[in-house]
Amino acid sequence: MDVVRAHGQSLRPRGRAPAADGSLRRNGRHRCTPGRAGLAGLIAVPLVLTGCASHAGASATSTAASTTASVTHATTADTAAAIQYASNRPPAPAQMICSDELRGKLADALAVASVPAPHATWAEHVQTCTYTVPMGRLILSVTVTPRSAAAKQQLAAMRGALGRTQPEPGLGEQAYSTESGTVIAVKDNMVLRVDATGLPDDLGRTHEQRTDLARIIAAEIVSCWAGTS
Repeated sequence: MDVVRAHGQSLRPRGRAPAADGSLRRNGRHRCTPGRAGLAGLIAVPLVLTGCASHAGASATSTAASTTASVTHATTADTAAAIQYASNRPPAPAQMICSDELRGKLADALAVASVPAPHATWAEHVQTCTYTVPMGRLILSVTVTPRSAAAKQQLAAMRGALGRTQPEPGLGEQAYSTESGTVIAVKDNMVLRVDATGLPDDLGRTHEQRTDLARIIAAEIVSCWAGTS
């Protein structure tokens, strides 16, 4: 299910956008006739090569500057994450999974008038919100880590514990789902888990599966984290 589609009312599975074709079309062959023009061309070769070298050097410098900026940004983000982690308080993005706005979106997806306020807990750097609805239970959690690398390690551990999973392209930095109804995704120093295994495989007006609901809720949360919702 495409993330854009996930923000709408449909619970249809995501389609994958085709990759852009970056290949170059090759020109036809041209015959070269030896002579003065050919000799001039040979003389010009060192100049052309010098120009390419200069351009490559400029490109390498630009790439190096971009890489340095990315590393600096990542280091700054990890520093902020470490400070927040040390405070042992749930960050605002983690608390978002218990928000009234998300409750409203969940009610729309389930085709119910309203969803009761969830039971929220914060323990061991994990924010958990348990939603009890007429058809079952939905559990959302965000594991907060001191740095992005630790979050990716946490995602890998969760994936291993879940057993068979499939990748969810376009959801956060990396994400996976299970056929039973769980979606996990990592963004910066946080790992989101949407556990819809406590719900039936017949949800909403269009009778969708619980894994599709988990994808929609995960996409909504991650897009809010990224500031694109």
